[in-house]
Formats: sequence, C-alpha cells, structure tokens
Amino acid sequence: MICLEKTDIAVQPLYIKKRILVIRSQMQKSAARHIVNGRHSDAFVYILSGSCQYQFDDGTRFTVREGDILYLADQAIYEMTLLTENYHFIFCDFSFDHDIPRKSDVYSPQDTSEARTLFRRLLRCHQNPTGHSFPEEMSLLYQIYGIVQFFVNSQYLEKSVLKKLEQIKAHIDINFSDHTLSVSRLAELGNVSEVYFRKLFKTLYGISPSQYIVNARLKQAESLMKYPFLTLEECAKQSGFSTLQYFCRVFKKAKGITPAQYRKETYL
Repeated sequence: MICLEKTDIAVQPLYIKKRILVIRSQMQKSAARHIVNGRHSDAFVYILSGSCQYQFDDGTRFTVREGDILYLADQAIYEMTLLTENYHFIFCDFSFDHDIPRKSDVYSPQDTSEARTLFRRLLRCHQNPTGHSFPEEMSLLYQIYGIVQFFVNSQYLEKSVLKKLEQIKAHIDINFSDHTLSVSRLAELGNVSEVYFRKLFKTLYGISPSQYIVNARLKQAESLMKYPFLTLEECAKQSGFSTLQYFCRVFKKAKGITPAQYRKETYL
C-alpha cells in the first residue's frame, strides 16, 4: 500500500469551497475517550478551555490547550483523550476545494485574542443568519486560515529577519527616551513595511512595538520620579514623552492614578 505524503495546509495555500457548520460544544471527562473513524469534512477548532490529546492512525499525536487552533483534515481517523474535567471548543466544519491528502495539526499563536474574536464572530454570524451571513462567514473563515498560515510562516522566518528584529528591539531598549522614536522609523530600520513589522514584533514578543516603547518609557519615568529635585515634566521628557500632558494620560491609564498621586504615595 502506497502512503501519500500529506499536505500541510499552512505551507501550501488552498481554496475553501464551502462552510458547512459552526458550533460551540463541550466534552466531559466522564466520556474520556472518543474515536472518530474518518471525518466527514475539514474543520478548524478553537479551544476555549481544557485540554485534550489527539492520537491519529498514522502515529501522529499532539495535545491541544486553551487558545490553540486545531485543524482536523477531511477523512482523518483519530482518538481523543480528555486530559481535563471539561473540554470546551468552537468548531467550524468546512471543505477545501482540493482532494489531496491533508495533515491535521495544531497551532499555538502567542496572541490568542484575535483568533478567539474571529471564532466567536463566526459562531454568532452562523447562529443569527442574515442576507449577508454567507460572505461574512467565508471572510471570517479565511481570516482564521490566515492566522494559521502566518503562525507557521513566523516559525520559519529567515535567521537574518529574526536577527534584524532582535537588533531593532535592542535599539528601542537603548533609544526609547528619544521622543522622535516611532514605529515607522523602526520598520525602516528593518527594511520592512510598517504593517508587517508590527505583526512580526507582536508575534515574536507578545506585545506591539508601540506598547513596548511606552512601557520602557513608563519604567524610566517611574525610576526618575523618586528624585524630588526632578519635576514631573523633566521626568517625562527625559523618558521620551513629548509632553507632560501625554505622559500623565498614559501613566494614569497604566497605573490607575496620576503621576503626582503616585509620587506622593510612593516616594514622599
């Protein structure tokens, strides 16, 4: 018997032919094992909570957890073993417009909020259909597929790109107090588009580059505020904030109190 190599859907892009069903469901450990003898369609599954191990007929085995995106291939044969008391998930059954054998896999993006939002919107759209539901659902489904593809591509970034991002992060660590430092300038240093740079940075470090800069400036300002001979305006400017008003607004959003209140309660 000839065993055909299975296609990785994240590496070789495929067209989605149709959306079939979107459901939120759960399993309990009382039914710890569940065997599927050949799926009737492809599926993307978002894990809301809990953990489960999947064992496939070709020997492949992996464990999924909260925040993971699971792809189950059409005709896949597998056994599920629950590892937690409850296992909650949203799944979307659909069909790729291709008959080639496909590989089931799990993807664990660092930022899970985007995937969670897309799956919930997809579920809501499916449960409350309107005249525009079908194109909206297909759009959401392709966006989920895009997260899967970007996740895999980011795992195989060229070393030179990764090194460049590390250099840019080090540049921020040294120059964050320069109030002219901006995300667009950093993208130029990396010789990439600003949109691509933002996405790469957040994928690798779990935070947007703009928020990383703000956090560095806030940390510096906080350390300067313990010196009573420095005014708040001086603390702000030496930390890279363009104005005292902007510094106060950002500080209060992060700490819940104004810089003046924080200084009085902490250092005076």
